[in-house]
Amino acid sequence: MRRGRGGVWGCAAIAAGVVILLALVLPTEFWWFALAAVLIALGIWYIRC
Repeated sequence: MRRGRGGVWGCAAIAAGVVILLALVLPTEFWWFALAAVLIALGIWYIRC
């Protein structure tokens, strides 16, 4: 398989599509918990670096 810029954009497009599909299926409360988990993970990463 080829690697390069196209692969990064392709993976980003697939990830965006998955998030959009999940947004249609999952309830709103799930996304608040997911946002909280991401913010906590980013905070821990920021403190460690």
